[in-house]
Amino acid sequence: MKKLSLKGKFSFCMFVVMAIFFATEVILLGMQYYTKDRLGDLIDKSNRVYELKTTVSEVLSAYKYYSVSQKKDDREAAKEALERLRSDSASLRHVIFEDSYIREIDDLCHMADSLYEQIEPEIAATVHGTREERLQAYDEAAYTVQLIEKYYDYVYPAMEQYSNEAQNELNREMKVISGICILAVIVFSLGILGMVLWFSRDVISPISALSYKAATYRSEREGYQKQNRDEVGQLTELFEEMLSRIEDQMGQMELNMKLQLLLEQQRLEKVKMEKLLQESEIKALQARINPHFMFNTLNSIAQMAYLEEAPSTEQMIEAVSDYFRYNLKDIHHVATVADEVKNCRDYIYIQQIRFGKRIRFDLQYDETAAEGRIPALTLQPVIENAIVHGLAIRGGEILIRIHRKDGKIDITIRDNGSGMEEEKRRLIQSYIEGTDQTGIHSDSIGLKNVIDRMKAFFKDGFAMEIISTPEEGTEIRIRIPYEESLCIGY
Repeated sequence: MKKLSLKGKFSFCMFVVMAIFFATEVILLGMQYYTKDRLGDLIDKSNRVYELKTTVSEVLSAYKYYSVSQKKDDREAAKEALERLRSDSASLRHVIFEDSYIREIDDLCHMADSLYEQIEPEIAATVHGTREERLQAYDEAAYTVQLIEKYYDYVYPAMEQYSNEAQNELNREMKVISGICILAVIVFSLGILGMVLWFSRDVISPISALSYKAATYRSEREGYQKQNRDEVGQLTELFEEMLSRIEDQMGQMELNMKLQLLLEQQRLEKVKMEKLLQESEIKALQARINPHFMFNTLNSIAQMAYLEEAPSTEQMIEAVSDYFRYNLKDIHHVATVADEVKNCRDYIYIQQIRFGKRIRFDLQYDETAAEGRIPALTLQPVIENAIVHGLAIRGGEILIRIHRKDGKIDITIRDNGSGMEEEKRRLIQSYIEGTDQTGIHSDSIGLKNVIDRMKAFFKDGFAMEIISTPEEGTEIRIRIPYEESLCIGY
């Protein structure tokens, strides 16, 4: 076997080191892309679940327009929506069930198929029934859609559990892969160490011996020592650089995994917020059935009361009209504190007519806070919550205080009603502080909506505290920044 020259030995050693370095890089990149692909698959499945809900709403809307108009264009739009529904349901089944089975998703797809079978004959029919029959068919479809939307309360937790299990499985796989990678690094390191020893034996040792033999020639000896030091230093530097790169790559991979998990959590929070806003929009849309007709009718009744000299009836109808007009605005519009106080006064007047002296109201309003910005429909639901859960049966008093101080607006709503249990108060307070996202029950959905919209509007500038004692009453304290022109996305 032909012996290698000094240059050939050095080249061979460098080639082996670079090959080991490249193989390590390939393994780390493969782990990174594998993690990214698995997390992307989880996000895609969550998106498909949410898209099916959107398609269900679009199908109902298109069917509604066609049921009323009976136009060809509306019929085609309804057909297209139905086809999207069938496609989304089949796609969701395929994606979810290719590696696991989730009963809630299976039930959801069956419900979507039932909606398709319920509406498709009505769309495909060439002869239609009477208007009452079409409306009855639409009501049945709307009820099915309502069941689907309510069932999402079970689908979302199931998907969250599925995501957590998938992430746990991915973490276990990553631990195994990381162990393999560490073992590979150890093997590669031993290989490099062997190459160093081989290089030291076949290259450095002969050079050292030659340097020793040439000790009498000082200038030549110094030259050899310098050359020897440079070659060993270069190899050591390359080895240390490779270990540093491996450590950096593993740190970067761990950071990317944490970022992907954080993005997934933010995605789930966004889906939850969009669900809440969509429920609010649906309720607002349901309340907007022919609003002009309703307002014109109320105005006509108010004029009749005026002509018949019934001032109390006239004032009551005007308060109801103003209250409905304010509540039927876009739920996302930004109001002033003065607007909210006006709406609260209308609501209080209506409740005073309803309850008489059983419930007393005390509104203390600092007008210097009038121009402060606040999301619409945030104070009235809190007052309504105090009446429904605290005073409706036993009666009592409600204090509403709005005060501006040091660039802040302090809002206090206090009642002396039945109060709430400490456990329920603690759960709601945990939801406000973001430490527990499951604390508010369905009977407090109005308060939950107010909290979520306040958080979305004011971000960290919003603070809320609940103080309550059973059989003594409840006090809600809200603090928000005073700004006359907020540039906040809402």
